[in-house]
Amino acid sequence: MTSTRPSTLRGLLLAVGDVMGHSLQAAVVMGELRHALRAYAAEEHPPHVLLERLDALLGRHRPGWTATVCIALVEPGGTGLRIANAGHPPPLLRTASGQASYLEAHGPLLGLGLPQPQSTRHRITPGTSLLMVTDGLVEKRGTPMPETMELLRRTAADGPRDCEALCDTLLAAFGAEQRDDIVIFTALLTGG
Repeated sequence: MTSTRPSTLRGLLLAVGDVMGHSLQAAVVMGELRHALRAYAAEEHPPHVLLERLDALLGRHRPGWTATVCIALVEPGGTGLRIANAGHPPPLLRTASGQASYLEAHGPLLGLGLPQPQSTRHRITPGTSLLMVTDGLVEKRGTPMPETMELLRRTAADGPRDCEALCDTLLAAFGAEQRDDIVIFTALLTGG
């Protein structure tokens, strides 16, 4: 019997997650997942393997809890991006020319014990921005989620090039009346 270890990857790891619930216990679980992700990432696993390990940890130590997590691994040299997504809103890439599109990567929520699909690889060019948010920014009662996601895409495409200014713009456009926790994360991927 032979055993193979998943291929390792290096690069800059970026992640956004959300534990279901609004209690102190939910915040504790999110902190545990964050620290576990750091430890697992030091082992240089591909993003989907990181999600599988987080899922196993959550199922073993926090049964009944679920979470969403999206992981982006910027490859060395900055020309490639690997995405693994466990039930989280998809990340958005905005090119230097202002075109914005969601990166398709879908997997089940963490805590369900289901296998995660392989991470997807995307080519990136210098000047591309990566945008990751929690659903607290875009969920709006009475408005279908695809509609608000499209509005987010258009707002980001037309928004300022500066990362901090873009976050401010999105928070002003979407966050004023939201009651859920909101995370907006953006990074300029310079390449080279």
